[in-house]
Amino acid sequence: MSGWRALAVAAAALLPSALAAQAPAPSDQVSAYTGAEARGLSFQSGLGVKSVSEIAVPFVVVWPAAARLSFDVGGRYASLSYTADSGKSTISGLTDIQARGVYQLVPDIAVLTVSVNLPTGKTELTSAQVPAAGTIASDMIPFPVSDFGSGFNVTSGLALAVPVAGWAIGAAGSYRVNGSFTPLAPLPDSASVPYKAGGEFRVRVGADRIVGQSRVSLGFTVSTYAEDDYGGSPAFQSGTRYITQGSWTFPVGNVGFSVYAWDLYRAAGTVPITSTSTPKRNVITAGLASSIQTGASVLRPQVEFRNESLGAGSMAAAGRMFSAGARYDMPLGERFMIVPLLRYDVGSVVNQVTNQSVGFTGWDVGVTLRATM
Repeated sequence: MSGWRALAVAAAALLPSALAAQAPAPSDQVSAYTGAEARGLSFQSGLGVKSVSEIAVPFVVVWPAAARLSFDVGGRYASLSYTADSGKSTISGLTDIQARGVYQLVPDIAVLTVSVNLPTGKTELTSAQVPAAGTIASDMIPFPVSDFGSGFNVTSGLALAVPVAGWAIGAAGSYRVNGSFTPLAPLPDSASVPYKAGGEFRVRVGADRIVGQSRVSLGFTVSTYAEDDYGGSPAFQSGTRYITQGSWTFPVGNVGFSVYAWDLYRAAGTVPITSTSTPKRNVITAGLASSIQTGASVLRPQVEFRNESLGAGSMAAAGRMFSAGARYDMPLGERFMIVPLLRYDVGSVVNQVTNQSVGFTGWDVGVTLRATM
């Protein structure tokens, strides 16, 4: 088994989110990606939010500059609409652009990555836009774009992989240094107040093995954070995050199946200015995906369940969601591929003030276009 497989799994912890979601493993061809995705949610009464919708247009270019060196750059244009009992608000614009370089120090063994987040995204939100931005920044309910802008930052990391007793074992570490930005629009006759997120240190270990015709993959990630600064004063200390992942891929006849699960645990954070803390959070996800070959195309249906809880002790329910959808990989000749996708969600979230469970429905439709040159 090639150690590159585990190395790719370990290195995934180092990638900017937009690139990790769309860029493939290095190849010898330049690849470009674009498309469009629309996401909508409708809530029942009791939460104060009626609906949220978002349209995102991604763009990514992957350039293998040499046998051991590749670059990619990408971002999105997004438009968010938010309707609440108190009124409507919108956020539109380019997100931050992310650029990354990947160099294989030792092929199939060691990879060095350096990524840069360029502050092209929307910041200085108004008070009416802040609730909208908070709604899409959810661990349980995914959106194409969950953050419009977070300022300049640089992430450097190293990933290693070795074969051990039939397993490909990978380990990766990275550190992100953040610059300051202005998250809120200043009031009239007031000065802008800068915000600087604390640095993030992330460590990931992964293991991958072929067993007969099946494949087992495991991963564990720990992220720790320095204290955030707002206007020169301590603002927030994020709790440590732990992510546990596992998947089993296997064939049944001519159909491939993948059973997967992951758990995200966020320890309590602290707010020094108010001497308070944010609750612990835990999101657990389990799903089943399959791949059905139809000529040169592949249909990929998927079902998934997510459950979020928060608080101390047994942790109280915060929400749950069931999703069903599919994407269809359709080659258009040798250099182009089109991938339409469709998903439907149903679930509920708990109003933490009233302890009321509020139902919601959601949908996601989109298409990705890929060209290789």
